[in-house]
Amino acid sequence: MSRHPAPDELLLDYAAGVLPEGPALAVALHVAIDPASRRVVERLRDVGAALIEGEATTGDLGDAALEQALARLDGVPVEAPRVPAAALRQSGVARPGFDWAPAPLRPYLAGKAWKRMFGGFDEIRIGLRDGTHRVSLLRLEPGKGLPVHRHVAAEFTIVLQGGYTDNTGNYGVGDFAVGPGPQEHEPIADPGEPCIALIVVEKPIVLTGVWGRLLNPLVRWGWM
Repeated sequence: MSRHPAPDELLLDYAAGVLPEGPALAVALHVAIDPASRRVVERLRDVGAALIEGEATTGDLGDAALEQALARLDGVPVEAPRVPAAALRQSGVARPGFDWAPAPLRPYLAGKAWKRMFGGFDEIRIGLRDGTHRVSLLRLEPGKGLPVHRHVAAEFTIVLQGGYTDNTGNYGVGDFAVGPGPQEHEPIADPGEPCIALIVVEKPIVLTGVWGRLLNPLVRWGWM
């Protein structure tokens, strides 16, 4: 089981198919890696199908029936074993160098290559159809970190290789992090293999370090 699972409301929106593409991709990767979250999504979809079927035969079920149906999730096992990411690769052949990528990510990696960014980390920008979020893969070498920053809107992170630590905790493969909002943080890659994570942000981050005032315009314009 993931030490940091995705919030229930995100899993519910994902199961219902109402998340924008960026957050949906992050949750899809989390579900592909974490058995407990995958089971929750499966049960939520079963509940949704039952509700639709019930509405078709008996009319509007109302809030009470919805709460009763969601209560079925109490039986979802929460102690599912944590499975290494390599054991959860789904069908399809990963490109050389991207063998860590779960199946839902692979279509987004066609023709992509790592690009070294200011600050000493590598990035692959993921193009989206809806354009509501900026999505990137980031790769940090052990002991290296992202610049100190804060968020003014939603941020979601899913770790795909290695791990990182910031002032909100330690995150490993499969863990799902929700950005701390206005609280500053500085993710630093853990010892071992490089940390690779998918980052989804609704609005550009705000750098708060010594160079923040000079560099924030570049962040807003998408140059960083």
